[in-house]
Amino acid sequence: MFELDQTSIVPLYKQLKDKIKDAILDGSLKPNQKIPSELELSQTYQISRITVRNAISELVDEELLEKKQGKGTFVCTPKIDVHSPNFTMMCVNNHKVPSSKIIKIVKQPASERDIRELNLAQGEQVIYLLRLLFADGEPVMVEHNFFPEHFSKLLETNLEDTSLYAFLREQYGIHFGGAFKSIQIAEPTELEAELLNIPISTPMMMIREIVYSSTDEPIHRTKQYLLGDRFKYVIPKK
Repeated sequence: MFELDQTSIVPLYKQLKDKIKDAILDGSLKPNQKIPSELELSQTYQISRITVRNAISELVDEELLEKKQGKGTFVCTPKIDVHSPNFTMMCVNNHKVPSSKIIKIVKQPASERDIRELNLAQGEQVIYLLRLLFADGEPVMVEHNFFPEHFSKLLETNLEDTSLYAFLREQYGIHFGGAFKSIQIAEPTELEAELLNIPISTPMMMIREIVYSSTDEPIHRTKQYLLGDRFKYVIPKK
């Protein structure tokens, strides 16, 4: 794979760690690829297993490698940081190609939650939009959206592979303000499990969000089910 400099002042575990890390970052080692065992690396580079273990442990801590019980050590699939204003930006910021599939879009009576969170009157309707979202062609999120019924152009437009926020900005001149967001761990319903082809007991990240315009008017509310092993939430330093 690569060479270590036995005469360098840089510790051998650090050299090994950096070589493996570089191979992951430049794509020489692919996501989900198994790397050689501790014993194999020890024999290949004539270093102790403790030295190898220290290098591997730090790469596991940095979420570049993961150990699977009874199977070995594998390159991690990079997780998508959900600290972005929308799914398109999540993917772009993490070097993924976003796409979407419309599962359902209908006008329906507003629920009590819709009325409360979208500031609607009793008897009003909402536009319900169910989407399956993909990153690099892999299904990773199921998204339930609820819009006030005056966003009727949603019903008249082919929204496949369309950024919802770009569409609303272009069609309605909306400037987005902020959002109220809550995150929790949840199990999928039968619907999400079927769309994502996962067991119904799979832990998922569930995000509820109310998105507001720059004038503090609610634009829509959403509930997203994200694959827990494909996403992370990073809180930036302030």
